Amino acid sequence: MAIGRLFKSIWYALTGRAHEMSDKIMENPEAVRGAYEDIIKDKKANLQRYKGAIAQLMALMKQKQNSVEELTKEVTRLEDLKKGALAKAKQVANELQQQGQDPEAIKIDVDYTRCVAAYNDFSSTLTEKEARINELETDIQRAQNDIDGHKVQLETLTRDLKTIQEEQSEAVADLISARETEEIADMLSGISMDGPNAELGRMREIRQKAKSRAEISQELAGTNAAVQEDEFLAAARSNSSSDEFDALIFGAGQTDKVETSSPTPEKDSELPI
Repeated sequence: MAIGRLFKSIWYALTGRAHEMSDKIMENPEAVRGAYEDIIKDKKANLQRYKGAIAQLMALMKQKQNSVEELTKEVTRLEDLKKGALAKAKQVANELQQQGQDPEAIKIDVDYTRCVAAYNDFSSTLTEKEARINELETDIQRAQNDIDGHKVQLETLTRDLKTIQEEQSEAVADLISARETEEIADMLSGISMDGPNAELGRMREIRQKAKSRAEISQELAGTNAAVQEDEFLAAARSNSSSDEFDALIFGAGQTDKVETSSPTPEKDSELPI
């Protein structure tokens, strides 16, 4: 039992890891685009097969319609033949009656019996043809109803395919927008990321390192000390110019005068004895 639970745990862990990796991959817009392309391809193939099946039904129905047309022509011909056999039998009977033969003799006459046999054969064949026509017309009506239903279903599937194609563009656009929004938010919050923002952060780090190396090089070369000496000399010249200007306005003694305050000697206070 314990071994069984162990294997189940391993299986669940592997399955969960696989699902997690699959979901992560499917967050990629190009992966989603490819998945939709596969779905669209399969649905297009199904639609083509469906159209082929409907076309085959229509072809079979057309064949039955042609059969009905041929049988209808045959029925018309048989009806004419049947009428002709009946007319011929009447003609033979009239001729035999004029010759003085009674009805019983006429019925066994060769010409009369041939007309009767032809009439019966035409009638039997006509009945079979008409039954076949009725059967075919029933099949044609049923096939037409099926084809009409399949056409409606085909239109629905075609609309579904168009919807999936539109959904593909929307899904890819949503994923791209969501990924960019997430990257911008993570960049603003200081979260390191892969992709363009990570490259941007790397370039900024390289630039900062280059600036730091330049500052260190300046310090080692004494450039900063020279800059400080130039600043001190500029300050000295500025103060000297200010002193000369003050001397011209207020006199030389004004600038050199240094006020000193001497302490006032304290008198011995006479304390009362």
